Order: sequence, then C-alpha cells, then structure tokens
Amino acid sequence: MYQPITTSNYTFEDTIRGNYLYVDKTPFFHQLIDEEKGFYFLSRPRRFGKSLSVSILKNIFKGNKELFKGLKIYDMPYDWKSYPVINLNISQAPCESARILNEGLCTLLHKSAEENGLELSRQLHSGLLFGELLDKASKLGKVVILIDEYDKPLVENIYATHIEEIRQILENFYINIKASDEHLRFVFMTGVTKFSKVSVFSKLNNLRDISMSEAFATMYGYTQDEVEHYFGDRIDLLADKNKVDRIEFRDRIQKWYNGFRFHEDAPTVYNPVSLGMFLNEGGRFNNFWFSTGSPSFIFKVLKRQNIDFFDTLFNPVDSVILDSFDVANMEAAPLLLQTGYLTIDKVEMLMNEPVYYLRFPNMEIETAFEKHLVSSIEERNLEVVTSEIKQLQKALVTNNTKDIERILKSHIAAIPYANRSNMEENYQNILYSVFRLLGAEIHNEVHMNNGRIDTVIVNRNHIYIFEFKMDQPANVAIDQIKEKGYATLYLNSGKPITLIGINFSREVRNIVEWVEEKII
Repeated sequence: MYQPITTSNYTFEDTIRGNYLYVDKTPFFHQLIDEEKGFYFLSRPRRFGKSLSVSILKNIFKGNKELFKGLKIYDMPYDWKSYPVINLNISQAPCESARILNEGLCTLLHKSAEENGLELSRQLHSGLLFGELLDKASKLGKVVILIDEYDKPLVENIYATHIEEIRQILENFYINIKASDEHLRFVFMTGVTKFSKVSVFSKLNNLRDISMSEAFATMYGYTQDEVEHYFGDRIDLLADKNKVDRIEFRDRIQKWYNGFRFHEDAPTVYNPVSLGMFLNEGGRFNNFWFSTGSPSFIFKVLKRQNIDFFDTLFNPVDSVILDSFDVANMEAAPLLLQTGYLTIDKVEMLMNEPVYYLRFPNMEIETAFEKHLVSSIEERNLEVVTSEIKQLQKALVTNNTKDIERILKSHIAAIPYANRSNMEENYQNILYSVFRLLGAEIHNEVHMNNGRIDTVIVNRNHIYIFEFKMDQPANVAIDQIKEKGYATLYLNSGKPITLIGINFSREVRNIVEWVEEKII
C-alpha cells in the first residue's frame, strides 16, 4: 500500500502524522542549521513547498526530533535544543491598505507571542511591537525568526496608490531583524520575489541570499532521481493502466512537469504540486500549477509596463538584472524567473561576464502561460481564446489559409485600443503566442547568412514561412523571402511550402494585406 500524496498540507506535523509521503529533503535543512548562526533568504515560485520548509525549520528549532524519525536528519549530528521561535506567515495579514496591513501584522505578532508563552503590550505600531516581541523572546534564549511570504503585501499592491505606504510599513517592520542581531540564532525568510528596494535587502546585509545557490538548487522540487525513487512504481502502474509504454510515459511526464532549474549547473526539478496532482488524478495531463493560483499579477505587470516578453525569451540576460526585482524599474527577466514562468536554460560568458538564457520550464507552463498571455493582452475570456486556437490548429492541418488569416485578424482586432501604444510589439507578441499554442514546430526569427526569417511553422504535412511588414505592401514581404532564399532551408523536407507576406497597418491597427505563394 502506497503512502498517500498530499498537495495541500503546509505543516510538517500534519504531513508526518497523516502518514503522507515526504520526499526527504532534510539534509538541506541540516546544512542550514549546522552553523552557529545563520541568516538566509530564499525565493521560489509559488507552490514549491516554501511554507512546508518553514514548518520543518520550526519543528527542528523546537526540538521535535521524534517527528523526523526515519528521515536522514534524525541521525545527523545536532543537539535538538529548543529555541524561542517567531514564525510569521505574512500572507495571513490582510493588506488592502497600510492601516489594515499594520493591524494584521500586530495580530500575527500577538499570536506568535502567545505561542512562546509571552504577552505583548497593546502597542499599535507593528514595527515597534515586533521589536518588543524580539526583546521579550530574547529573555528565553537565542531567537529563531522564520518569515514566510514576506513579499505578499508588495505583490498584492504593486500598482496601488498606497504602495509606498505599504513599503514603509514593511521597512519599519523588518528592520527589527538587523537591530536584534546579537539575540538571534537563526533567520530564514522566503518569498516569491526579491524586491531590491525594500529594506530587507538594502539594510539587512547579513542575510545570505541562497535563491540561486548551487548548494540549495534542488532543496525545493523533485529531481528525476527522487521521482524514480519515490514515485517510480506508481508511474509504472499508471502507464500500464493507461496502456502506454512505460518509457514513453516517463518521457511525457518529464516534458510536462520537469524542467525548473535554479542554478545553471544544477539538475532540473519537478514542481511537487503538479506532479502530486498528476499522480492523484490517475496520470491525467493537465495544467495543475496554473489552476492552483491566479497568475494575474504577472500579466498585469507585462501589460502595464509594455514588456516585450519574447525579447526576454530569446535574448541573453545579464546576471545583475536577474538578481532582484525593482518595482520602480521593472524588467521582465527577474520577474518571470523568480515567479517560475521562465527558468535558466544555459549560461555563456560574454566579455568575461556571465549572461543567462532563459526558457519555459516545461509544457505545462508554456501552454498555460501563452494562453493567459493572449487572453490578457486581448482582454478576452480564456475559453474564447482556446476555442479560436483549436480552429487555427484545424486550419493549419487542412492548409486552409483563408481561415488562418481570418483567425489571426480576429486576435489582433481583439487587442483593446488602450493596449496598442506599441502596435508592432503587440502584433509580434500576439501572433507568436498564438503560433506557439498550435502544437506545431515553431521557429521565430530564424537566422540565415543573409537575413532573418520572421516566423516558420512546420506541421506534419506543410511548412509556412511568414514575413511581416508594417505599412508596406505584402508583396514586398514575399519578394524578400524569395530574394534572400528563406525557403532553401526547407526545400529538402519533402513538404509543400507556403510563403505568406503580411502587411500591418498602424492606422487600421490590423492586417490589411495578406499575400501568399505556394512552392511545390
């Protein structure tokens, strides 16, 4: 009988006492606590087990050794001494305004004080109250501070008029950690993003950021070896039940749910919630990660800042840019990397400096992200977008270029006027997102020795070569394809090739001319 898999337990006690399967990550925690004093920050995308890790640390520092029986840390050298632990989950503090956030933080502090057998004054300033709690807790021994989702109030209010008031509340709150340095045994803070302009990082210079540390790159998520060890038998049973080849089934699972990389030299990992839900659902492939939380924050930023998502996807990114997320000067790369929508593909040296190339982690993220991106830009219902994508897939399979033209025009026409400040970028993002959702082989900006093809679509029975122009005759695009020999790369494929020239109009704000020519 297999241990049940949970995707909704956030406390270590419930996981162990409920006899749920736990993939043993305790050597990472031993590495963290092994030093006499450790101050750490670690960011990871949502649903990667950050809250569970905070709960594990809480139980370690409370000396609850018996909960860890059978796990690797149980037999590792450690004194299992009990410390006063201040455990704060900031997401539990409402943050509709600075006043409400302040009150919510005060409530969390009183709850933590009660857990440590302490009583606080009726102080109404959360920053001062945190200082009072730290002072009283230090009388009990060296203090452990565990803070989960430190950034939730900032994320929730990123474009709110009171964002600066929220930031100030948090600055006055977190600065207490540095002020209490001499009384602290251990600090561990987690969040989705690393905001560069918050005092946590500008003033808490004793926090070690291990978010992109090779030593902790697989602390969250499951490596392929762990999947084989803990879930291999279940996967084989599901393959047999679904009457598919076991190796092919594993390969498909990898493509769908593996692929997150948090250091260029580290193994990739699976999102634990996606894999767990996939197994609990009997091996049904679906976008589980997206369904567990709204990604609206990401698309709000991309649209509001006019960020060219595909520029980030295809061009190298400086390591300095990836380090933190600046609300005042947003970059797509750190935002999408830290939130898990993109991950590290490879690193190259450029002028003795590392540059990073990013990619989608897997099929689950890629398909769901691009559908949401199109839906967000067009401000249309996700079901409508999905329906048109299916129509476009059928048109490509049947080589119905009239329907292809009609559907692409429909997508562009759906972009609200207010979102059209840079039409050329919006055209490219919309069309490329739509193309990538087709399930065909897509090549964007294909480089040749004498030019660059805008887009190539290769499906099982046809090849389409697109060239886009803005306020120029579509015939110019066709002529360019022919003069530069763009089709020569595909002449040996044995498939019919269609050249398509498209002219966008700034005035009409859509495709105004579509010219095609077939090559047999």
